Amino acid sequence: MAEVFLTGHAIQRYRERVADVPLVEIRRALDCRAVRTAIAFGARYVRLGGGQRVLLDENRVVTILPKETHENTLAPGRDHRGHEGEGHAQG
Repeated sequence: MAEVFLTGHAIQRYRERVADVPLVEIRRALDCRAVRTAIAFGARYVRLGGGQRVLLDENRVVTILPKETHENTLAPGRDHRGHEGEGHAQG
């Protein structure tokens, strides 16, 4: 399986939205079988035990979405790549 990369943004959001713990604990929590399996399947999201969602982009953990995030906002075209509040890009 591919190596799991954590972005700085994902680490910051994990500390804000899940637990303010050292990096080694965050890595242990996010570099796990569930995340690796989701990456292997090409999934965009994985739900954590606390209800937060991990946003994936290939083998990168991009951010941690709050547990209050409604499922209808998880549309495939929506950009959650750490740009909170920006929504869809207009071109």
